[in-house]
Amino acid sequence: MTEKKKVVVAMSGGVDSTLTARLLQEAGYDVYGATMNQFDGQDMTEAQKIADFLGIPHKVIDVRKMYQDIVLSYFVDSYKNGITPNPCMMCDFKIKFGFFYDTVRAFFDCPYFATGHYARITYDGTRRKYQVEKATDLAKDQSYMMYHLTQDQLAHILFPLGRIYKKDTRRISEEKGLPTYNKAESQDICFLTSEKSYAEFLQNHAPEAFRPGNITDTKGRILGTHKGLPFYTIGQRKGLGIASRTPLYVVSLHAGKNRVIVGSNDDLFRSGLLANELDFTDGAPPSQQFRCRAKIRYGIHVHNCTVTLDNHGRAAVKFDEPQRAITPGQSVVFYEENRLLGGGTIMKVL
Repeated sequence: MTEKKKVVVAMSGGVDSTLTARLLQEAGYDVYGATMNQFDGQDMTEAQKIADFLGIPHKVIDVRKMYQDIVLSYFVDSYKNGITPNPCMMCDFKIKFGFFYDTVRAFFDCPYFATGHYARITYDGTRRKYQVEKATDLAKDQSYMMYHLTQDQLAHILFPLGRIYKKDTRRISEEKGLPTYNKAESQDICFLTSEKSYAEFLQNHAPEAFRPGNITDTKGRILGTHKGLPFYTIGQRKGLGIASRTPLYVVSLHAGKNRVIVGSNDDLFRSGLLANELDFTDGAPPSQQFRCRAKIRYGIHVHNCTVTLDNHGRAAVKFDEPQRAITPGQSVVFYEENRLLGGGTIMKVL
């Protein structure tokens, strides 16, 4: 290699991003590190220590106002409106692979950007398209998060962990002498610093969202009272405070009436959904109507379905078999075998 390729790695100071940087160094890349300062109280020292250990330049990008205006506002507003948000997806879409991606590549003059996500990017010479494929480790696969990436981004993003099993990352890290090999995993919702749960965070930042109201059955009969919509999510069974001969589950939330609707487990199953905010990694959908397999939440399970697009930027998804606890606010993501096609935000169940 006559000239090293330059890559900037999104670094948290954790196991995955540290191993990502080391693997790229060993592959001959000229590696730089960058970290997002997302909120007050965030520990920025670990990432800098790892950058020093690896001997790479490191830059902190202050995105706190953007994070507040985009991610935290969306998180709070969603719960106010009876919708279950996905803050990690919003952060990735708008900030990590948006502003941060552009800023750090320009700052270090790097063509490539890498993260520790478990997904694969390949190039299909026949279709002449870059594509996202599921990770080798299906239990850890994060391709679900990537449906908003464009062709230009896919040409400049690297996921070195996409072909590694999560259970092997600590062993490989230890073999390579990396100090993070035994570091604890980060929590799911990173902005919960002093709070123990998202409900506590919301009580501190949006107490007005916690208005008591009625719990009703699917026919509108009042069965009890709730403590505020943010305490409840679709499919929830525990914590309802209702005596019943048969188990009851939250089947929907009605923000307009400030109502929690409960029903049987059978009431949780729906045959379809309507989604908007659609993106496709090819830049366009396969067709106006297509068959695929879809995920309605993070995990390994995919379900056969037919997707029909309308003229308003929405997709009606009809499942071959009814699905349990389809949740507005979450993402529906489309696959053809292991290849990610695209996805969108669930508006409502059908």
